[in-house]
Amino acid sequence: MRHYFLFFLASFLAIPAALAQQGPGWTSKAIADGIDYYSYSGFDTVSGAPQEVFVVDWDTADGKHALRYTWTDKMTVTSDVFRQFNAVAALNAAYEPESVVVKENGHYYSCMPKDTVMTNPVPNWKSEAAIYLDGTGHNISIAFDGKGRSIAEQREFYANSSWENIFTSAPMLIDDYNPVGAFFVDSTLTAEQLKEYNYEDPVRHQGVRHPRTAVALTADGHFLMIAVDGRKAGISEGMSARELTRFLERHFHPRYALNMDGGGSTTLCVRGEGDPNTNVVNYPSGNKKHDHAGERRLLSHFCLVEVPEAADADVRAKVLSDRTLAAGEDRVYDMSEKKLTPSPKGYEPVFIEHYGRHGSRYAYTARTYSVPLRALKHGADEGNLTVRGQKLLSELEAFWQEGQYKVGDLTPLGWEQHQWIARNMVKSFPSVFKKGSSVDACSSASVRSIMSMTSCCAALSREAPGSQIYAHQGLLDIQAARPNRGDNPFIYSGPASSFPYPETTEELFLRKMPGYKTALGRIFANTDSPLGDIQLYTFFHYYYMLIAGMQSIPETERIDTEGLMTDEEFATMWEVDNYECFKRYLPYKTSCSSIVDDIIAKADARLAEGNRGADLRYGHDHVLLTLDMIMDIDGSGYMPASADDLVYYFRNYLCPKASNIQFVFYRPKHGRKGDTLVKVLLNGEEARLGNLEAFDGPYYVWEGVKAYFNKRTSLFVNR
Repeated sequence: MRHYFLFFLASFLAIPAALAQQGPGWTSKAIADGIDYYSYSGFDTVSGAPQEVFVVDWDTADGKHALRYTWTDKMTVTSDVFRQFNAVAALNAAYEPESVVVKENGHYYSCMPKDTVMTNPVPNWKSEAAIYLDGTGHNISIAFDGKGRSIAEQREFYANSSWENIFTSAPMLIDDYNPVGAFFVDSTLTAEQLKEYNYEDPVRHQGVRHPRTAVALTADGHFLMIAVDGRKAGISEGMSARELTRFLERHFHPRYALNMDGGGSTTLCVRGEGDPNTNVVNYPSGNKKHDHAGERRLLSHFCLVEVPEAADADVRAKVLSDRTLAAGEDRVYDMSEKKLTPSPKGYEPVFIEHYGRHGSRYAYTARTYSVPLRALKHGADEGNLTVRGQKLLSELEAFWQEGQYKVGDLTPLGWEQHQWIARNMVKSFPSVFKKGSSVDACSSASVRSIMSMTSCCAALSREAPGSQIYAHQGLLDIQAARPNRGDNPFIYSGPASSFPYPETTEELFLRKMPGYKTALGRIFANTDSPLGDIQLYTFFHYYYMLIAGMQSIPETERIDTEGLMTDEEFATMWEVDNYECFKRYLPYKTSCSSIVDDIIAKADARLAEGNRGADLRYGHDHVLLTLDMIMDIDGSGYMPASADDLVYYFRNYLCPKASNIQFVFYRPKHGRKGDTLVKVLLNGEEARLGNLEAFDGPYYVWEGVKAYFNKRTSLFVNR
C-alpha cells in the first residue's frame, strides 16, 4: 500500500503548473518562450473568500531570460523599474532595508542593521529565510537558513554567504514540500485577538489578511512570481500566511515558497498585460481604489529580463590591441569606404534621416589640460618630476599658451571629417541627391556642432549642386539636436531612472587599476602623494583624456604622449571612462527620445510628399550614444547584471569624433507599389536594430521600424 501512496505523491507533485491552473476563475497565457502568465479571479475555497491572484511562471531552463535583483538609489515604483530594464515581468521584493539583507551582484546594500522592526520594539523576525541568485540569473535557491538562529547569528551567516544576490524575508511558506507557513501563526487565534498584537508583530502581520507577494520554486525548475490582491471587500480579501501557503500548495505544488514584502507594496508588472501604460496587472492597494494606479515607491525588485548574446564578446582584446579604440569618445572617425549591401532588386534610396556628432575638436573642458598641468607644476615645485615628467610639463605649458583659448573648438581634422562624410553620402547614394532634392540641417547651439553642420552642407552644395540646402540653428531645433539640455522648454518626462551598479567610477578605477602607481612613476619620482590637492581619480580621468584627445589636434601642436601609459593601462582607463559615460548618459534616454520622434515625423512627411534628400541633425556624443541605447543599435541597449559585463554591450568607442547614424530609405523604382525599406548605418557601416526581424539582409520594413521605435521610446517617455 505504501508503494501506491508514494507513486501517487510523486505523480501529484509532478503535475505541470499549466494543468494546475485549469479551472473556474483561472486564465492563462504564454507571454514569451518559457514564460506563462496566470490570473485568478473568483471565490477561493482555500481562504473561503473572493480573491484576485496573479502569477508569472518562468521555466529557468529557458536560456533566453534571466532573473535580476534590482536595488534603486531612490524609492521607485515597480512599473518604472519594469520599464527601465525592459523587463518581461517585475515584482516588488524585500521588506524595509533596516530589517533584511539585500545583496546585489556581490554588494551588500543592507545586512540587517537593526535588531527591531523599524522603530517598533518588535524583535526583527523578517530574515528567517532567503532567496538566493547566482551571477547568471538562472540558478535560484530558496532556503530556510535563518531558522533557529539568533538575530546576530543570522546577520553573521548572511554576511558570509558566497551567493552574489540575496534577499532575506519571512515567513517561509513551503520548505521541501513541508507547508511550514501554515503553522507560522496559531490558527486558533481570532481576528479580535490578532488585533491586540503590535502591527509589526509577526503574529498579527502574518495572521491577518493582506495583499501578499511571494516567490516559489517547483521541483522541475520553474520560478513563480506571485501577487495576491487584498483590502477590497467583496472583490479580493487578501490572504494570511496560512491561506497563501495552502493556496500555493493546491494550485502550484512548489517545493519551496517564500513570502516577501506585501500589503501596499504588492505590485506585479507583465509585458503586454494589465494597464496599457504601466503594465501593472494587479490592483495595488495604495490609493484604496480597484485600479492599477496605487503603486508604492520601493527600493528592491525582481525583474525577469531577456538576455541577448554579447554584442561584442572580444571587446577587451580589441581595445587592448588597438589604442584608437581605447581612446573611446576621443577616437577619430575612420574615413575609409565601407562595403555596403546593394539595394534590394527594384528599389532605390530616396532620402536619409541622420544624426551626427561634431567632428574632432580640442578638449571640451579646460580641465583636460589644466588638471595635469597643475599636478606637474606641483611636482616641479616639490622637485618630484622624472625626466619624462619634466618633458611633459614643458610641452604642456607651451601648448597651454594658445590651447586655453581653443577649448572646445573644431580642429581642421574635424572640418575635413564632415566634408568626407558629405562626399561619401553623395557617392554612395546619388539618387538621394538628384536635382530637386532638399537638404534640411539643424544643429545644437554649440559652435563646434554648427561648424560641423556648415562643413557638411558646404561639401553637399559642391557635390550635389541640384539639391536645395537649408541650415539653421534655434530653440525650435532643440528637440532634434540637443534635447537633454536643462533649459529645454519642450523636454519630455518619463519614468524614474536609477543607475544599476553600486560602484562609483572612482571605486571602479581603484578596483580595475590597482597598479596605478606604476603609471604615476613615469612622471613622478615619488608616487606616494605626488598630486597635491588633486584627487587621484580626478587626475587620471583628465590625464587619460589628455592622451586620448591628442589624435584630434594638428600634428604641429601635439604633445608627445608616447609611453605615458602602457596599452593595458590605456585599455583599463577606457573601461573606466566607458562606465562613467554610461552612468552620465543613462538618464538622457527620456529627453533624447524626441529625436526618434523627429526622425519618424520627418521620414513620414517625406514619404507622403515623395521628396528626396536628407534631414541632418548635429550635436554631441552624449546624445548619439543615448540614441544607440534607445534604439538598441548593435546591442547597445542592454544593461547586464554585472558592471564588468557592461563593455560587451555599451561601448563608447562606437561614437568617435564625427560619428553619425544614417537611416537610408528605399522605395520601389518607377512608382511601383511595395513596402518602404530602411537600413541603418552607424559610422558608415551597416548596423542592426535590437532583435527586430529584418526584411532582407540589413534592410527593414519602415512600418516595422516605426512600430519598434515607438515601442522602445515608450520605455522612457510618459506619453
